[in-house]
Amino acid sequence: MPSAPTQRLLFDLTPLDTPSGPRGIGRYIRELAVGLAELPPDELPGIEIVGLTSLTWTGGYTLTDDIASYRGDERSRAPTEAGFYEWAWRQRVALWRAAQRIGAAAVHICDPHATPLLLGLAGCKRITTCHDLVPTRFPERYFGAKDGGAFVGKRIERRRYMSADLVVAVSEATRQDVLSLLGVPEERVVRVTEGLDIAWWAAPRDAAMAGALLRLAPTGRPFVLYVGGSDWRKNVEGMMGGLAHARSQGADLDLVWAGHLQPGHLESVQAIARKFEVEQLVRFLGYVDDEDLAVLYRAALAHLLVSRCEGFGLTVVEAMASGCPVITTNGGSLAEVAGHAALTVNPEDLSGIGDAILKVSRDAGLRADLARKGLSFANRPADAAHDGAAVHLLSTARRGTRVKVPTCLRSDMLSRAAPASRPRAFARPNHMTLPISSMVLGLVRRMNETDAFFSRVRSRLMQEITTSHDFP
Repeated sequence: MPSAPTQRLLFDLTPLDTPSGPRGIGRYIRELAVGLAELPPDELPGIEIVGLTSLTWTGGYTLTDDIASYRGDERSRAPTEAGFYEWAWRQRVALWRAAQRIGAAAVHICDPHATPLLLGLAGCKRITTCHDLVPTRFPERYFGAKDGGAFVGKRIERRRYMSADLVVAVSEATRQDVLSLLGVPEERVVRVTEGLDIAWWAAPRDAAMAGALLRLAPTGRPFVLYVGGSDWRKNVEGMMGGLAHARSQGADLDLVWAGHLQPGHLESVQAIARKFEVEQLVRFLGYVDDEDLAVLYRAALAHLLVSRCEGFGLTVVEAMASGCPVITTNGGSLAEVAGHAALTVNPEDLSGIGDAILKVSRDAGLRADLARKGLSFANRPADAAHDGAAVHLLSTARRGTRVKVPTCLRSDMLSRAAPASRPRAFARPNHMTLPISSMVLGLVRRMNETDAFFSRVRSRLMQEITTSHDFP
């Protein structure tokens, strides 16, 4: 009996050249690519994984079969917000054409903020990772005029995931949000947590510590470490208020902030620090690479992440793997990820945050206990490839069967150290769920490789699509 033909899984690497690249989504893509590349051939029977590294407006593309090594285009080292919107629109209007030419049976969209149109017509299924539903939970904070306001923004979010053939939720908290807030059927939502190379973060770095700290923290003062951005959910008020309370109780320490901030965002954070009279205690490092970040985790009294809401909380796992005590939020995915191995607080209780900072700063025994528990917790058995779900999506699609994702699927899998368990996925027919006007269909079908033609129809095409489809 002849073997089934090889089918292609298209793994989208293009977000690495957008502002998502140096952030959590970029790390997720890079770690996932390594996990996929480490899969033995017998885990991928009849399936070829290729990485999409670039996409043009007319569906031109470049591919790589070495997805683990790709770190982004050298020409895109300073991505801008405008560049992000250009990328998003290219994904929407051109990815279907590239997928058709590539012969992709499915595409994994790791940055969900641009839903491709017409993939169903190209015979390509879509796997979409849901990192969080923070905008849907707090629409008044995140859906502005450019998103169509809260009403339109929430509908866009719902369509983004309802139209996917499979939704990969990065935590149980996120999975529950997808089910309850969006109403996506349970059989199309699989929970597979984010991956991390625990051994790399846990490796000793004694030789590099002194020189790196002299450069990163030249004052030599003790500090707590925050890693990330400054939007509302990150709870800058909680961090600054907690630092102020700890200081009022006699704590002598700084807050080191690792993470790139746009000038306007930096000014807002500095204003909040001034409000709590701690501006002299906050040191902004900007973006730091992983080597420096690992040194900072080892030197910090604690990693502080008291977000109001997160989809996962990867820096909590990074800190635990590095032997750094963690202070984090007592609910949602952060409590799920941190378990019993962190000090947890109410993110709106500034005094409680300050008391936790004070306790960690004064009690070396507590720090050692948290570090020991954290490393043990981070080293739980791991799922080496998040895209096991995608593998089974393709295999079930090839057989023409419908297979539900088991509700008992494990999610407490954080590193790539152990053999993977493979979730079974559900292949849903009738991918396109929203009507698209005949004008849009006609224009898209006529697209060819000439920029001259595309420039004549691009503005009208985008105008029509924005009336019915998602935009950031």
